[in-house]
Amino acid sequence: MFENITYKKKFLVLIVLLIVLAITGYKRSFSLTIDAYDNLQSSRLKLAEVSNSRQKIAALKNEVAYLDQVIGKEAANADVVQQEILNTFNRIENESDLVKLEEIHIANNDYFNIYTNQLILSGGYKDLLEATYQYEKEFDYSRVVSLKFFVEKEPRSGRKKLFEQLIFQNYEKIK
Repeated sequence: MFENITYKKKFLVLIVLLIVLAITGYKRSFSLTIDAYDNLQSSRLKLAEVSNSRQKIAALKNEVAYLDQVIGKEAANADVVQQEILNTFNRIENESDLVKLEEIHIANNDYFNIYTNQLILSGGYKDLLEATYQYEKEFDYSRVVSLKFFVEKEPRSGRKKLFEQLIFQNYEKIK
């Protein structure tokens, strides 16, 4: 049967058969091996992420605890914070005067209730800075988030008077 076929044709048939066997071998074993290797690599990556998740959770808990400490301690009531602002002012021994304590402003977002207190003091520059320093140092119910100095003229005497506006904020987690 193969005796009448020339060597050239036998060689071409052998090349075609080799190509067909190579394609079949690739589809049957090599492609499956490559897919299994890719699956193994992705599984190793997922395993590494899962094993690091406990460390990430612990780090996030530490970060949340730090931020709670920085934000200020959680008070039982917003009125308690306002009362403590007044008590701290009474403990400060300088010539600054309390001009105004605004009502509590309450803002909400998805995670926190944000309580804002506004305090306006008047006096000399040094006394106002000393009062601000005492609030920063001793007052831990809330944090000073804004400080503004401004000058106003008294309408009767025409004298200029220095004022300081302190804004305090504290946060309460919504549970």
